[in-house]
Amino acid sequence: MISHESSCNRTSSQVELTKSAEKNLRLESLLGELKSLFEALRNSQLGRFALFLDRLSGRNYLQDREALDSVKICTSEARPERTLPAGLDDLCIEQLESRNAQKFSDLQALYARVDTLFPAPPRVLVQWLELALSLFMFRSPVKAPLNALFRDVKDFQLASEAGFADGKNQMKGRMGMLLQVWSYFIRNPVASFRLLNWERLKRLIQVLAGAEALNSLSWIDQRFPVDTSASKRPQTFLVAEDEAPLVQLVFPCVDSPRVSIVIPVYNQYATTISCLQSVLANTADIDYEVIIADDCSSDSTITIGERAANVRVVRHKENQGFLGNCNTAVRQARGDFVLLLNNDTNPQQGWLTKLLETFDQHQGVGLVGPKLLFEDGVLQEAGGIIWRDGSGWNYGRGQSPDAPEFNYVRDVDYVSGACILLKKEVWQKIGGFDERFRPAYYEDTDLAFEIRRLGLRTVYQPASEVVHFEGVSHGNDINSGVKKQQRINQVVFRKKWSKALLADHNELGSGVFNARERHLGGKTILFIDHYVPFFDKDAGSRSTYLYVKTMLEMGYRVKFLGANFFPHKPYTEALQQLGVEVLYGERFARNWKLWLRENAKHIDVIYLHRPHITEDFITEIKSLEDCPELVYFGHDLHFLRTEREAGILQDASLKKSADDWKRRERRIFEQVDKVLYPSNVEVEAVRKLAPQTDVAQLPLYVLDEPASTEFRFQNRKDLLFVGGFTHTPNVDAVLWFAEQVLPNLLEVDPDIQLHVVGSNVPSSVHVLASKNIVVHGFVSDAELENLYRSIRVCVVPLRYGAGVKGKVLEALQSNVPLVTTPIGAEGIPEPASVMCVVEGAKEFSAQVLSLYQNERRCIEMLESRSEYIRRHFSKPIVKEAIEQYFGAAPISSDEV
Repeated sequence: MISHESSCNRTSSQVELTKSAEKNLRLESLLGELKSLFEALRNSQLGRFALFLDRLSGRNYLQDREALDSVKICTSEARPERTLPAGLDDLCIEQLESRNAQKFSDLQALYARVDTLFPAPPRVLVQWLELALSLFMFRSPVKAPLNALFRDVKDFQLASEAGFADGKNQMKGRMGMLLQVWSYFIRNPVASFRLLNWERLKRLIQVLAGAEALNSLSWIDQRFPVDTSASKRPQTFLVAEDEAPLVQLVFPCVDSPRVSIVIPVYNQYATTISCLQSVLANTADIDYEVIIADDCSSDSTITIGERAANVRVVRHKENQGFLGNCNTAVRQARGDFVLLLNNDTNPQQGWLTKLLETFDQHQGVGLVGPKLLFEDGVLQEAGGIIWRDGSGWNYGRGQSPDAPEFNYVRDVDYVSGACILLKKEVWQKIGGFDERFRPAYYEDTDLAFEIRRLGLRTVYQPASEVVHFEGVSHGNDINSGVKKQQRINQVVFRKKWSKALLADHNELGSGVFNARERHLGGKTILFIDHYVPFFDKDAGSRSTYLYVKTMLEMGYRVKFLGANFFPHKPYTEALQQLGVEVLYGERFARNWKLWLRENAKHIDVIYLHRPHITEDFITEIKSLEDCPELVYFGHDLHFLRTEREAGILQDASLKKSADDWKRRERRIFEQVDKVLYPSNVEVEAVRKLAPQTDVAQLPLYVLDEPASTEFRFQNRKDLLFVGGFTHTPNVDAVLWFAEQVLPNLLEVDPDIQLHVVGSNVPSSVHVLASKNIVVHGFVSDAELENLYRSIRVCVVPLRYGAGVKGKVLEALQSNVPLVTTPIGAEGIPEPASVMCVVEGAKEFSAQVLSLYQNERRCIEMLESRSEYIRRHFSKPIVKEAIEQYFGAAPISSDEV
């Protein structure tokens, strides 16, 4: 028996399906007409002239038929009057929805391209010119193809304004990108020009000229970001006293909240309403409740429940003061987390999500606080410092909220009670605010110290922002009113925590570099590399990122200096959210030498990466009065890689370049304290080149054991190559495989496909795209994981290079059969036990086919992978190496 509700749903679904199908047909019709219009360009004099200019510019907007040809269209049939299928099952539904979405996307992208190529003023001129030519040639103006095309664009824009805006954003104008780059250069001249060379300039010109249309916008946005919060005022909800009682608010009704937001209030109704409005507007995707803790107010707060639906109100018979009010209200909280929020605050978008994520992403967190801002956007507090006398500093007060030193997650002495988040069970274990600090002040600082006594951390989260209208509650005069209790409670606090203050805290105003971070006894490592690691783009960056994460887990304090000083998105914030201070922007580009001179005494190891980057910094570093230990990681031995490339290509200029690299790398070895390379082959080469060098092998990656999912041979097919194409050995590998190996495979199995994945794909690889070669370009980690789960064999056909190859290690971890060359397997211990290593096109082809056709052999290759990774690349192995080369691991947490 079918319920009335399900019957209604089915009828409704059928109607929606019919509408979807009709829309699909209309879109097919429009696409057909659009294709006809593009073809008709050749019949128009102005159209032919436009085609000529298009070819001359090299953009090929009008020559590129790939987007159109990829859509199967039968113009004569693609009309709304076509009959629909008699029955629509689930499969048909999915197909219709998929086709509809794809057609709409194609149409949107094509119209966006037209709109970008012909912006409004030139378009009008073109229309008039074509109209005049049509009249001159005695042709009907109605049939003028460009005019018809522009009418279609206008119709589509009116019919789908949001979709058209999305498509136009994807085709951001070259002029807009140029202005964005120019704006960044003006704001950051030293950072922009410091590392500018011909190769980077050529790449920028190619992007701006449209040679890389698909990736240009993201490339520009990552490298030349617009100003962030410093360039805009925060959102505030100011409410006049006479208007506040008229405001009606409806909060979500939640039975099982994750967070209980407790807002203590005493009168100041308009201030409270402002706070509630900001909470309601800026808190999404979280189950929360709001508790108004009313401490015997006498204004409209008495009836706030009538105008703020689903808000719980807790009232007292007698005034409790701030501290008592909070303690009483929290007992009514139902959430797993308790958030205490002053009513004189305005949280910003995403504030609560970021606070909660801190608990999810970091171990041992007990208390979290946000970045506090003044109403004008100036920084009010980025975590607090407590000095030996018990006095406190709001770190960063009055400075730019965008400054790098205020934008990384870090442990602090305390966070302001204006907004604090903790687990309710921790609050209960401590017993809430200590009653000896009644009525207010220092209760939040004392809470942070109690948290630390439990072995938990107090953490500052800069990604969460809250405006605090300072002084609204109790004023700013510490000699009168409730505010004078601040001086009194400082004495109470100092007496309670005297032992901890004497042992772990600095004298007033001294040693701010260390005092701003709650980090006792751990070593500080400064990474210097070309830029922040693009951990999803290339093996070297992934290696660096994994080592940063592992060092942080071990308790080291990590700083990162990218030689281009660019705040690359989203990679800079990814490091900051891990807890890394990243030095970027114009101020550091101008003053990095001063920063090193002032702070070198606080740094234990400077970890230098890559020869050309090390050369830029090492002279200044060696001149430091307090020069830290210098450890160098070359990623691969450049002279060895270039020598091999010169041998393969028989190129005399490369041989000369290899000799130059040899001289430069030997000079670096002579200036540093320790040299690390991932391959034993490179270690031996360094010892031969510079016998006095302290050189050792460091695992390239920190690998997890392969997933235990079963390798289902029959459900898999095809081959996979992964590698970033700014690295020339990867380009050579794909070209060689496509020319020398793949034809041999296709003779046996014509359906085999090679999937090519990697960023910055050059045209020489793009042109290989065919039935048997799928060039994906850059893909996300999730997409790459899906490919690893679907392909049968990985190939790494490198003919030259040096060092351990990240793509080989990724294939091992992904538990996929692997065929590579001796160069690909170089530096990996016992490679024959977990992969097939061969040289030569025929031999490579034979081994690929042997694995591709033999399930038993694949299973045998994979059987020992877990144990192999555990012995050579697991986290314990890497941690042991870190301790050996960077010093003993520090304590993992603070205890008072």
